[in-house]
Amino acid sequence: MTYQNICANYYLGFAKLSIWYARKRILEGSSDFENAFNERVNIFRNTSLSQNGLHPTKDVIPEWDALLKKVEQIFVEYIQSDDTSALEQKSLDIFWPVLEESALKAIPYRPTLDERPYESWSLDYHEDVVNIHINNVYKPDSPLSEKRPQFAAALIRLLEDTQELNPEVTKVACGSWLNSVPTFLEIFPDVWKASGQRSKNVRYTLGHWGQFMDRRGDFHASNGARFREMGDFPYPSLHCTDSLEAVLCHLREKFPEAIKHNQAVHNR
Repeated sequence: MTYQNICANYYLGFAKLSIWYARKRILEGSSDFENAFNERVNIFRNTSLSQNGLHPTKDVIPEWDALLKKVEQIFVEYIQSDDTSALEQKSLDIFWPVLEESALKAIPYRPTLDERPYESWSLDYHEDVVNIHINNVYKPDSPLSEKRPQFAAALIRLLEDTQELNPEVTKVACGSWLNSVPTFLEIFPDVWKASGQRSKNVRYTLGHWGQFMDRRGDFHASNGARFREMGDFPYPSLHCTDSLEAVLCHLREKFPEAIKHNQAVHNR
């Protein structure tokens, strides 16, 4: 299967799941139609309309608004049906041209170390906290199995660089569904896990929605099925935090292979 085919299959499965979830929120009264599709699900960013940082939460995008008007008419007709298959398929048919166009242009993301010095990790700062984010750049390998030492090594570099360049930063935080995954939690001290606070404000970001992409970039069908059965995310998005020094000490103690990797590959 080509990478473009994998992307197309992901967009298809994910869009249907998102349409199902939008219906759920609307019927529960937690979102109106526009809020559900613009702020709570991540369909837009998978389309060819997603360019130059545009997003309907902050920008007027006439082409997207025109698609939503058509989908809204389908919702008016089908939202009350217990069988959501027609609602999902007819809505998908509206979105599909811009999803397919995006999939056909997709290329594997292989950033250089200059582009992403911390590989699957990225960061931003807020006062005395470094917020860390995850995007798997090792596909089809997983950062939690095949690339685990490399993944831990990159986090060590990120935290060491933060200490050196921003000594006022003393805490690490992350909000992600991965904080509900045991193999991810092993990277951090016990205090990290104990600090977990569930984020109930579902946004379109991968902090909630990343669990529906597998290591190849395809749709994670089993997680999608569990979501439908449970009516809730299989892996809740949790916000966790600990001191930067405690996380570094834990990594250095528990991941000696990561230390060796940094010495051999990064000369540090």
